[in-house]
Amino acid sequence: MLRDFNEVRLASGLVKFARFWCDYPRKEAVLNRSSEAGKSSVIEALRDATRFIHENLGSSPSMSRLFASDYTLSEYRLHLGRLLGFFEPLESAAMNAAERDDSACLLERSSDLRDDLRIMGSTASDIDAIERCRRLPPIPPGGLRGCAYVILGSMLGGKIIAKQLRGAFGQNASMRFYGDGDGRFEAAWASFRSDLEENGKDDVEAICATAVGVFDAYAQWFSEPLIRTGGC
Repeated sequence: MLRDFNEVRLASGLVKFARFWCDYPRKEAVLNRSSEAGKSSVIEALRDATRFIHENLGSSPSMSRLFASDYTLSEYRLHLGRLLGFFEPLESAAMNAAERDDSACLLERSSDLRDDLRIMGSTASDIDAIERCRRLPPIPPGGLRGCAYVILGSMLGGKIIAKQLRGAFGQNASMRFYGDGDGRFEAAWASFRSDLEENGKDDVEAICATAVGVFDAYAQWFSEPLIRTGGC
């Protein structure tokens, strides 16, 4: 009976996360859609291009474990390290692609991951030893907002995950990466949406192709065997 209850709870958590991840851009697009008839929305194009990947990531093994009743603090620390191994080189690639007037659409997540790991006991040497992803897609300047969409999208569903992990680990886990209910996401998302619709219309194809490429790299990275390093 307990096993059945835990399986239902896991399934419920994953469904909530997947729905939030997939539906939030659509809900925002509906609320913010221009009244001009026939005017296309860049966020709608992005949502359509990445719908299948969103759904698969929402139910992937790495996400499933976050909602499992036997999930451990050690696993969570390894998960944070894996996230850092992806986002840090992704941010570097995005910075290399950015032009001077593109800085507004770049979001840094790796600093939160480093803080989470330090708070949970990892040393600077431990963090530096974490494996980094080396198979990222090219990020052309015109597709930079597609990369930003993925980086910002990593905050989607953060409240759901933070609530789950806080219930499991209490104050023993640091969740700066997942927001832990601090409200940063809403302001960042609103700013990104405004920039995307105002400045991204001429690069929709590149934006969508970049977002798909980065999501594919993310999925591949989390499907590879995890290499344990140091205290992470």
